[in-house]
Amino acid sequence: MRIGFALIFATLLAFSVLGKRDISSNKFGSLEVTQEFDDIVEKEVFFSDDSLYFDDEVRSDFLMDSIDQAKVHMNTNLKETIYKCKDKDWGSKEEFQFLPVFVGSLMTDETVVEYEGTCFEKMTFTMKHNSDNSVKVSIDARKKKSTFCKEALFLSTTMRHHVEYLFLERTHHLTLKNLDDDDIIDLNLTGLKMYLFCDGVMDSFISVFNTAKLFLGGLGDNPKLPIIGSHVPEYMEKANVHFIKEAIGWDMQKRDVTYVDLDESEIHDGDYFAITRLDGLDEIIMWGTGGRTGHSTVALWIDGELHVIESQDAWYWPKHNIQRNTYKQWVEWARNCDFNVAILPLRDDLRAKFNNTAALEFFETVEGMPYGYHNFLFSWIDTVDKNYPPVAPKELIPIVLDIFAQIMPATIDTFFTQAMNQRLGTSGLNYRQVIVEAALRNTTMLELMAQPELDGWMYSDGYSYVCSCFVVAIWKAAGIFGDLEINAVEFTPKDVYQLNVFNTTAAISEKCKSADPTLPYCQILGKYRMELNGYSSVDMYSHMNENCESEYPDYIRNDGC
Repeated sequence: MRIGFALIFATLLAFSVLGKRDISSNKFGSLEVTQEFDDIVEKEVFFSDDSLYFDDEVRSDFLMDSIDQAKVHMNTNLKETIYKCKDKDWGSKEEFQFLPVFVGSLMTDETVVEYEGTCFEKMTFTMKHNSDNSVKVSIDARKKKSTFCKEALFLSTTMRHHVEYLFLERTHHLTLKNLDDDDIIDLNLTGLKMYLFCDGVMDSFISVFNTAKLFLGGLGDNPKLPIIGSHVPEYMEKANVHFIKEAIGWDMQKRDVTYVDLDESEIHDGDYFAITRLDGLDEIIMWGTGGRTGHSTVALWIDGELHVIESQDAWYWPKHNIQRNTYKQWVEWARNCDFNVAILPLRDDLRAKFNNTAALEFFETVEGMPYGYHNFLFSWIDTVDKNYPPVAPKELIPIVLDIFAQIMPATIDTFFTQAMNQRLGTSGLNYRQVIVEAALRNTTMLELMAQPELDGWMYSDGYSYVCSCFVVAIWKAAGIFGDLEINAVEFTPKDVYQLNVFNTTAAISEKCKSADPTLPYCQILGKYRMELNGYSSVDMYSHMNENCESEYPDYIRNDGC
């Protein structure tokens, strides 16, 4: 697949020499080939075959861009300014500075959309289907309002996205290529949607949009599953190690030993598996929470055999949903997808307290239920403004979600809207209806998101547990929290390994000591040493992790957390 894309690039490069075309790559991973004439701009957009979620190269570039964007945003905050549109005609009220304007949808070859923008008094949009699974979008921009203004347009189908900047009075022809049959069906059904931004916030919007899309992963209405291996490419590994150092200040150290064959008898019920994969998604979770892991599993002995149980839905993992696998099978798969894994042993008193029968009974009630996409964000988001990574203003988040709600309504219903309905005590409200209902209760969307997630909420497909929340739910069922009131669905991976439930002076196998002399636990897998900040340092208390800050760059827990 990637070879084919390289051949396209080489061919285009040859044509560029002859035809004086400009070739570039945009922030959505597509190639753009541009040729300018006196009154016309011809641009071909070659969409990548892989989405951001699956394409390691695109995701690697995204991580590097995120660091740069965060620096811009932090500098803006230090100056106590806000991202504003450069064109004063956009509007003077602060709450309108971020808003994209919905221009219209191009549904058929006969559709004509006309709109007055912030820079051009008259813009006319049309679309034509070509015979080679491509479409040609024409934008005629006329009557410019000022010399240095420009328009920023966001064009989107369910799975394809493009940003186009308009500066000169010209006709712009955009030929969108590499569309497959599913794209054409989607285009005929929902059309090409167009949004107008002011130039001042477009980079921030793209950054938040790509971050959201990375989290959504394979949840899209038309997921494109590539045929690729599950190992992390070397360039992706290096990009993530660099990103982690820049983003959270953790300089990951390479290990000489990458596999420790730990005897199963040394692993007990309730022992926690802290996991990091250098794939881009774990690292964004780490950036948001200040933690050093992105995935969680837990050990459970079943019928005399050691199992690893977890909530899992990664594209590279052979099984999905809440599941059990024998330890041997799990380690084989974990090695194949380049997990870094440390096993954290429970304290002796809690190990004695752990009720295997109760834990297994609970597990069997949820086994096979889907991964917890419904509350993926909400173990992390506890406050209105003290949990977000510095990639862009928090005010952009509801706007990005609104756009996703229009181009991916089923996805946003799963990923976000059902959880908001739970908080409101409503059912079936769509994204915009949720906003209205919250406003009637004098609650903003950010305030609604910060409300605690509660154990026992039943979603459309069952209870909802992400990996770390599932581990805590198993511990809760096993009785290690006693009479404390704990909402398992409020725990991030960092919250789990910082919980004071582990034996920090446990006897470590000699083979583990030899591989990692400085670690107080055994790391069985990985090229990089799992040094867990704040390991086993936070005492248990009722309603913990429901209203806790985790703000970049120090991620200090506020009083009471």
